[in-house]
Amino acid sequence: YLRMDRWHHRFIVHNSGTDDLDYLGWRVAGPEEFDEMKRQLEAAGVEFLQCDAADCEERRVLDLIKFLDPGGNPTEIYHGPLIDSHKPFHPGRGMHGRFVTGDEGLGHLILRQTDVQKAYRFYTDVFGMRGSIEYHLQVPQAGIVAKPVFMHCNARH
Repeated sequence: YLRMDRWHHRFIVHNSGTDDLDYLGWRVAGPEEFDEMKRQLEAAGVEFLQCDAADCEERRVLDLIKFLDPGGNPTEIYHGPLIDSHKPFHPGRGMHGRFVTGDEGLGHLILRQTDVQKAYRFYTDVFGMRGSIEYHLQVPQAGIVAKPVFMHCNARH
């Protein structure tokens, strides 16, 4: 577990022998929002696994579901993360300035998708995100110009 603030962890590193994302977790505010996300996934025809107590204990959350996003990325939705407010976080090295994740968690991630439009509809229609293409990215090795879609899910952006 890698800790960077008052949360028990923000990352879990597994010795799985793969060089890839094992899963990505999205937090919702509470049990009502968790149930609403399950209803939205069902309405969109997305199959998910309701996790058992052992999975929840491993992730240090109260409830958890697992599914694949349109690009096949292992995705999880949870609520009730373990917060270690009584255990102050002290980084392992000196920090210049302030690094605060706060209630909005980490800042950015990039997910590859095989069908960008399908993924866009999924993340906007089911997850309620908003987004747009904000720049073009030269990928000389592939001889293409990628058009990443920057999605927003909280007040930070």
